[in-house]
Amino acid sequence: MSEALTPSGAPPGAAAHVIAVVVTHNRLSLLRGCVAAIHAQEPRPGRIVVVDNGSTDGTAEWLTEQRERIPELIVVRQPNVGSAGAYHTAFETALRFGAEWIWSTDDDGIPAPGALAELLRQGERHDLDLVGPMVVAAEDQADLAFAMHGHTRAATFVASACDGIVPDAIALFNGTMLRRRVFERIGNVKREMFIWGDEWEFTLRARRAGLKDGTAVHARHVHPRNRRTQRPLAGGLLGTVEEMPANRTTYFFRNMGYIHATYEREAIARMMAKYTLYFLVHRRFDLKGLRGFWSDYRAGLRNRYPDDLRSAPALAIVPPPEEPASC
Repeated sequence: MSEALTPSGAPPGAAAHVIAVVVTHNRLSLLRGCVAAIHAQEPRPGRIVVVDNGSTDGTAEWLTEQRERIPELIVVRQPNVGSAGAYHTAFETALRFGAEWIWSTDDDGIPAPGALAELLRQGERHDLDLVGPMVVAAEDQADLAFAMHGHTRAATFVASACDGIVPDAIALFNGTMLRRRVFERIGNVKREMFIWGDEWEFTLRARRAGLKDGTAVHARHVHPRNRRTQRPLAGGLLGTVEEMPANRTTYFFRNMGYIHATYEREAIARMMAKYTLYFLVHRRFDLKGLRGFWSDYRAGLRNRYPDDLRSAPALAIVPPPEEPASC
């Protein structure tokens, strides 16, 4: 880990040791609400880092305007390297500016008033390494956006908490706080995953290292409902398979291969059998799809990712980071 930079420029009354990070790509209408909700927190973060992942919808121009209103705003521009690449850059930037806590979100997440204060309180009180808010569905806030520990309703999830925390439950990176020591212990997000699974891999890596996570149920974060599509196999007797847009299948299969080989080896045979059946039966002998699955999944099992996804993207940081003080 490189030497930290001084987190100067924090507004009066801010939690200077907290840096919020937001990743965005061509969703300016959502980004506006997200940044406004972060900036309205009391206390608010010492700095706000927005990583613009190659947007072409006016995001860059809007962020330039916001720097006059929000002087603690740091804008990082890079090519579109997926959510994993964006978070890798965001966390690296926050650490260079001296963050002790990093507050992370996508552009489609809205932290409720008081969320940051509650996350800090519970994180310190329970000595958590990763602490998340209760993520509720934007469509109906009585529902969870993501099922957690078998719960889909916010009220029953709250009732399962002990002293305001549900341990071993977290939905990275949806309004979650991560301590600096997490990255010092396990490193950064695996940026070559690009999208789909990078947050789960990071969670598994943190838990394997003995880091503690939990959800602070009295901190709320509003996010669109999870839209995953599950198709039953053999009427559900063989479980389900994940269906996803065609432009994401490579990332999904490759990343699941890596996760299974690294953390869940018992799932490999089941994954191979289920998707072979899926392409042969449900997709009516879709041999092209089946070959693609085998190729991508095996690449993940062997941790083989394209070099362009492993490489660090070219960055433009506004304002540019200060040079570390010499020893």
